[in-house]
Formats: sequence, structure tokens, C-alpha cells
Amino acid sequence: MALVAVALSVTGVAVVGHFRTTASEAVPPANYRAAVLTDHLPLSLNPLIDPEDPAVAAITPLLYRCLLQLDSTAYPAPDLASQLTISPTGLTYTLPLRSGLRWSNGSPITAQDAMATIQWVQSTAFPDPTLASAWRGVIATTSGQALILNLATSRASLGVALTELPILPLGGMPSTALAALAGHSTSPLATSGPYEVESGRSGVIALRSNPHAAVAPRLQRVQIEAMTTFAAAAQAFAAGSVQAVLATTPAQQAQLMKRHGATARDALTFGFVDLLFKENFPGLGDPAVRRAVADTIDRDAIVSGPLDGLAASQFGPIPAGIGWMQGEEPAVPADLNGAAAGLEAAGWVVTPQGYRARDGVPLDFQSSVPDAAPLPEVASMVAAQLGAVGIAVAVSVDPSATFLSDVLDTGEFQLAIASWDAGADPDLTTFWGSTSTPPNGYNVSGGTADPFLDSYLGTLATVTDQDQSLAAAHLVVQEMEQDAPAVFLYAPAEGLVVDSKSLSNVVIPAAGNPFSQAAVWVH
Repeated sequence: MALVAVALSVTGVAVVGHFRTTASEAVPPANYRAAVLTDHLPLSLNPLIDPEDPAVAAITPLLYRCLLQLDSTAYPAPDLASQLTISPTGLTYTLPLRSGLRWSNGSPITAQDAMATIQWVQSTAFPDPTLASAWRGVIATTSGQALILNLATSRASLGVALTELPILPLGGMPSTALAALAGHSTSPLATSGPYEVESGRSGVIALRSNPHAAVAPRLQRVQIEAMTTFAAAAQAFAAGSVQAVLATTPAQQAQLMKRHGATARDALTFGFVDLLFKENFPGLGDPAVRRAVADTIDRDAIVSGPLDGLAASQFGPIPAGIGWMQGEEPAVPADLNGAAAGLEAAGWVVTPQGYRARDGVPLDFQSSVPDAAPLPEVASMVAAQLGAVGIAVAVSVDPSATFLSDVLDTGEFQLAIASWDAGADPDLTTFWGSTSTPPNGYNVSGGTADPFLDSYLGTLATVTDQDQSLAAAHLVVQEMEQDAPAVFLYAPAEGLVVDSKSLSNVVIPAAGNPFSQAAVWVH
């Protein structure tokens, strides 16, 4: 997958459904630039086309709003909708829209726009089956200025799905135009966010303040320029022609921080990195061994070492970025003495070779890891930590492009370090449910089914009350601590590195999209 850097530049000061400049007009000079990466050119201006593209994800909060947004703890809260009411059965969602909302062209934002957006995602003309799957079985209707959603079965994930669906100005759009919409993703639509599209030409997209934005942005003009690689973006940052770059690895952030006056603002992702066990491999079928591994791992040393602080330690299956659920996963320090004692009690004794064994079965394993930085460095530190209690680990680095299909899905591993990201959705069934084995999900542990865990996961996936969700999460965490199908290591972060002399009041969320609060940044 090719990576392309995108620079965002901001100057002083509004597009509706077309560009307001011609190709011959010069883009106004910019006095602020920031760089992120994309894997696709030309860039999509439709946030529902290529939403996984990091550049599209960065631009989306500048242009569009959703019915709900994540609050500071990553819990769904009102945005375009003034509130969310869920029926006691969990089958009906009512979302009245705020009054006075307008698109950048002055037209009112309506519940029909929200309904048409959902129906387009559900249609055969929509090109992204993964995004569409989140809306399968949802029936959208309107009642006045309220959107009504009816479901066949209750699902906890819908609240988060509502924070991930930018509403588009599709109400009243003819069916022929809707059918062709995906093929015109580079053509601008009216926007609801702080900016609108002003002009576009090869590699350059200019945004300016949306005159109908609910809150006017402090920076009036944003210009998006394509660059070829992160190396080019970093070189531009070092030379002073770019004032900010989004770093996704510790090495990238370290390189950017060499510039005088550079400061970093870090935001957790909703991803997590774990150490997986193949439970049917000799030695790893013993829960005492898996728990000893969990007791041995020093997560803080990993975060401060190969991750250089660009992560947060994680102690259970719920991603650390989901702040409202973190009370269910208390931090547990490494306990090498406890790990060694547990292994001794289970009959695993140290051999002359330095590793432990029992009945001829050695605790001598291979750990598979994709060749995506910084995971190999993390795997090496984990191996060193386990060696201290008599568990030998050799690291095998495999191509990241085929790691899931050739290593994890096939079960061709003993230990494996993997990186996952399912967003802020608290539903963990796809990772740990007993029926979520490939190709139905990502449970690759090979362990026996745990009906209690399946029941707790089912509750967590369906309850919509926050207190009930926390209670279910507590039971999931407890049961998985006993089963120990994996050791959860950390949640990766991204770092927005900025030139502090050029930009101030750079507010970013604790977790999620670093650009979601860009409207308050000041030059």
C-alpha cells in the first residue's frame, strides 16, 4: 500500500456543491501547513468513500458532522442530534436534530438528509461493504425533524456507528444522482463542519470557513497539498515549509522532534496490541503458563522503551482509548516472583538449557510478528522479559501484508504479537466469541469454548444502558483473565508534531481523530 503525505495549510478567509474558483485562479498563499498520510490519490471529498484513508479521516471533521460525536471519554454524545433516546427494548432509537442547522450553501440540514445518508450506505450502489455492514438490519424513517431507527435485535455498537457516519446533503437527491454518487467522490458537496471546499486542482484542495458553521473556526483557510512520502513531509517540516506532521510511529515522531521548537500532542487510538497464545500448542494449553506470561510482562517498560511513550499500557481486552470503560481494567504491575512461583507450583522446572520444562515439554516458543514498526522491537522486549522466568522465545518476523491471512487465520503460530483496531465500539465478540473463528472473526487462539464468556460477550454486545455495559464489561474482563487467551500489551497513540512558533491552542482529544478539534486552533 503506497503512502502519500498530505499537507494542510491555513490562512485568513466559505462551497456549496461546486468549486468557487476556476483552475486558472491562484490558491491564496498559506501561512500554516500540517502533514498527514494517505494511501490514495486523488483524495476523496466524500467522507464515506475511502474512510479508512488516513488523509480522508483527517479532513472529515473539518468538513462534516455526525448525528453523535464521541465525548472526552469516547462515549457517544449529541452532535447534529440534540439528544438520543433509546427504547427500553433497545430496538428503537430517536434522534431529533438541533434547530437552525444549515449546510454551507444555506440549505437546512434535515432528518431527511440523515435518513437518505443511511439508505445510500445500505444501497447496492454503495461501494464499501464493511461500512455498510454496520447498518444492516437498520430501518431509518423520519418524524418531523427527528430520525427514527428501528432494529430487529438490540446492539450496543449502533451508538458508536452513529459517531462514525458523517451526514451528507442527500435528502431529496434524485435516485440517479445517488446511484452515481460514489463515482464522483472528488466533487465537493455542501458541508456541515467548520470548513467548506473552496477550490481543487491536482494535489491541492483549499478549504475555507463555512459561513453557516455552528461555531466559526479560528483558522479561516486550510489548504491540503499532496506529498509523496512521509520522508518528504518530514523534510518539509525540518525545512520550515510545513508546520505540523502527524506521526504514527515512535521513529516518525522522534525524527520530527529534532526540529527546534517542535512540540508533540499525542492522542490514543482505539486500537490495541496483544500477545496471542496458540492454546493447542504443547505447553501453552496450560493456563498456569499463560497466566505466568501475563504476570511477567512489564507493559510500562515496553511503553517507555521501544514505544518511546507513544502508547498507553493496556491490562485487559477493552482498548485503553475507550476511556469510559477503563475502570474495569485496573493496572497490574509485573510480578516476576509470582510468575516463577506459579510455574514451579504447576511443575514447570528450569532445565540445564535455561528454559523450563515439564514431562519433556519445553517452554521454548517462537513468537511471530509482522514487519511493521515498532512491533518487531516490542516482540524482542517481550522475549527478553519472558526469558527472565525461564520461558524461551525466538522472534520470527513475517510480512505484514500477509500476516493475518498466512499466520493468524491459518493458526501457523505459537505466540504472536498483533495489532488490531475496531474503533470505539465496546462489542468484543468478533475477537473473543467462540463462534468468531476465521473467517467469521478474529478468535485465533484455538482454545475451548467458554459458555460463560460467550454469555458475557453477548450481553456486552446488546445492552445499551451505560451502567449495564460497565457491568457486562467487568464480567468479560474477569472471565478473560481466567481464560488468558492473550496478554494485552498497549494501545498505540498518534502524535501531532507542531511548530510551536506557528500554531497555538492545539487542542486534540485524549483518544480518536487528532484533527477533530482543529476549529479551535490558533495561528
